[in-house]
Amino acid sequence: MTTLAARLRGFFLIRPCYETCVKAVSLSQMSAASLSSARLGVASLDVLRFAAAAFILIYHYGMNAPVELERILPVLGRGWLATDFFLMLSGYVLSRAYGDRLATGGVRPAQFFARRFFRLWPSHMVVLLGFGVFVVGCSMAGFPAGHADHYSLTAFVAQAFLVHGWGMFDGPVWNVPTWTLSALLVCYALYSLYAPVLHKLGRPVLIAVAVGVVIGAHLAAAVLAHRALADLPYAWGLLRAIPLFLAGNLIERATRGWRIAPPAFWTGLTLCILSVVLIQQVPRSFVTDAVGLAALATLIALSGSVAFAETSVSHQLGRVSFSLFLTHSLVGALWFGLSPRLIGLLHMPVIAQWLLWMAGIATALTVAFLFESLVDRPLSRHMSRLNFIRGSGTGS
Repeated sequence: MTTLAARLRGFFLIRPCYETCVKAVSLSQMSAASLSSARLGVASLDVLRFAAAAFILIYHYGMNAPVELERILPVLGRGWLATDFFLMLSGYVLSRAYGDRLATGGVRPAQFFARRFFRLWPSHMVVLLGFGVFVVGCSMAGFPAGHADHYSLTAFVAQAFLVHGWGMFDGPVWNVPTWTLSALLVCYALYSLYAPVLHKLGRPVLIAVAVGVVIGAHLAAAVLAHRALADLPYAWGLLRAIPLFLAGNLIERATRGWRIAPPAFWTGLTLCILSVVLIQQVPRSFVTDAVGLAALATLIALSGSVAFAETSVSHQLGRVSFSLFLTHSLVGALWFGLSPRLIGLLHMPVIAQWLLWMAGIATALTVAFLFESLVDRPLSRHMSRLNFIRGSGTGS
């Protein structure tokens, strides 16, 4: 009897510990499985978002290289490709993330817009304030920033409210790349209204509309502004952003459900990149612009149709892409503002100048990772907890 009681007591003492261990192992395995799972397009789009931000970084920093990168490889001087790529990719990703919920009433248009605005605005404002400190500090130290018209108080206020990309300015102001964020706010508002319509269209119609939208945008730019779509001045930014964002939406809807094998993806990726690079070797025209844009659109569609295992690296690259986009101009202003003085002071040879330039890229990447971890991620989490952003998710 005593032995039986002891055994029972031991069983009931050991069992909770055993169950706890089993649950811990199971949860650990589930966490690892979820991290390394292969959901369609998730890992590839995360990496593609980082590639888009890196393309913009290389283009902007390339102008400060010892030899302009465009002279080495013409595609590296085609900043419009990076911008168009970013706008189409934004449309594709937003349609993928919110399209179904907007079409079915799972999220209200006002709630969707609030989520997007407060995802962008807090981190944008932190960087803009950093720009303000930098410009004022340089002026007080006796080194006023060049192009003083880019740093007016009016432009600062407009950029603070993210309205500077709505046709208010003819030239670049403050954190220059953020004109696209300003334009995207208009795209978000429009998308929340027309998303249900896109869900009713068949695949052939979606493809036809996508082609028509891009051709129509090129014609409108030529007629209204007498420019190519990619060469529109900042005051015409919405004419450029809205059609390309819409094209991204249409591509996502038209290719929804497509699935390709990794070998086919790598083949398509190689062909798209070669097309973009090689077409830049010939004189630019509407045809070369169209081919480059079509290759980028195809690359986006391919990336959303292949399944690779999600890893902490791919996830982090996706998260840091926004921070890299936001911070690289400020880092570049600091780095390449000091570089010429350092080169002159030390009489650096060309090889040392290249190393200094590459160190600027490494610094921009480091700052982006730190900004994402210490600023952007905490702000994003805080804003997502606010009731007016979280909402109920249903229309009423």
